[in-house]
Amino acid sequence: MMKKYIVILLAIWLLSCNKLIDVGDPDNSVVGGNVFTHDTSALSAVSGVYAKIMASFPNMLNGGLSICGGLSADEIEPNNQTNTMLEFYNNSISTTSTFNRLYLWYFGYSLLYQTNAIIDGITNSTSMSVDVSNQLLGESYFIRSLIYLQMVQLFGDVPLVTSIDYKANAKLKRTATSVIFSQIKQDLLKSTGLLNENYPSNGRVRVNKWAAKALLAKLYLYEEDWVDAESASSQVINAGPYGLENDLNRVFLLDSKEAILQFMPVEVGYNTSEGAQFVPSPNGTSLPQYSVSDYLLNAFEAGDKRASSWIGTKVVNGVTYTFPYKYKLRINFSSNYVVSEYTMVLRLAEQYLIRAEARTHLSDLPGAIADVDSIRNRAGLPMISAINPGIDGNSLLIAIQKERQIELFAEWGNRWFDLKRNKTATSILSNRKPAWTDEDTLYPIPDAEIMLDSNLTQNPGYN
Repeated sequence: MMKKYIVILLAIWLLSCNKLIDVGDPDNSVVGGNVFTHDTSALSAVSGVYAKIMASFPNMLNGGLSICGGLSADEIEPNNQTNTMLEFYNNSISTTSTFNRLYLWYFGYSLLYQTNAIIDGITNSTSMSVDVSNQLLGESYFIRSLIYLQMVQLFGDVPLVTSIDYKANAKLKRTATSVIFSQIKQDLLKSTGLLNENYPSNGRVRVNKWAAKALLAKLYLYEEDWVDAESASSQVINAGPYGLENDLNRVFLLDSKEAILQFMPVEVGYNTSEGAQFVPSPNGTSLPQYSVSDYLLNAFEAGDKRASSWIGTKVVNGVTYTFPYKYKLRINFSSNYVVSEYTMVLRLAEQYLIRAEARTHLSDLPGAIADVDSIRNRAGLPMISAINPGIDGNSLLIAIQKERQIELFAEWGNRWFDLKRNKTATSILSNRKPAWTDEDTLYPIPDAEIMLDSNLTQNPGYN
């Protein structure tokens, strides 16, 4: 029987690797058949989604946004001018970019197809237990939401695919971001209704109710729905099992009490994609692939513990290079390899900053200041309540964005997305990127995908 499950899962994997929107002619009896007649095999299918995320790196959900978003904004810069990611740093991404097509667009849509197949299979199953069905559906709706939230930030309007009907999907047009946001909200509300508060795993490596609620808070932030953003983030903060780590070097460990959701590594020798990409080899002449930009370094206040804990240094030929050091472990294939870091997807500090921003817009300045001070206190910085107790709303919003810049650097493209949602990308980056244009806020739709689907149109500036 296990061999049969493996064959079915392999079929789903292979189907997800066909053309993105035009996914071919899948055998729906395989995709929606025997896999979803048993709780165990359905669980294996969902576990396969998590494994696919972590087996391919750096992709959109596994370190890719930390790199391309950090380069596109003003956080990191490549140390080698032949680095294939230089086009992201220069904001001159080619419509034939391999990384953009394979690890962002292609990965997103192939994983969406796999997730949609699971949603379809579980929804139509009559033999799964209610508890397992609810849990797996809730996780799948969350993953679909997570993918689309990143896709619209990178590309703007993208095709909305929620089914496995290959004929309907073959020639889809781009869907308005507002419609996709509505779908994300619908999926996350379903997810929070289906999931319970307990994690269905050892560690916080599968989705629970609070993970879905935390992602919902982030969606509300992007929508500027301040009432719901404040409510959702408050529910997560007050949930009980989460707390800010006092030691900054513990934040990204596998047992971090700050973690709301982490992804567990599946490849031998690896902990996290960020660690593999950012932490340099101990070899004396090996440069870090990426250095922290002077713009980011200069944004840290004196005495900020995040600078000493989360930024590493390496001296090569008398020159000191900096690099993101939130994750401490790089690739290690030796006998002393251990796993102690998981990829952080959602964490409590971000929820405090979401709530602070929402509270400021809702004129609850004392509450917003208290949230920001929670983050500053851990960083060893003076409290806003002490140094500027009469701060006004506009000044507080600026302070919150500064705190997000420091707290969330090199994580999931947060800085890149913040610059865009706050409409400050051009005013800030035009002074830091020589070739910057207003149209650089969106990545190009890959030419190969437009050739496959004549209904796809290119983003402005890439024709």
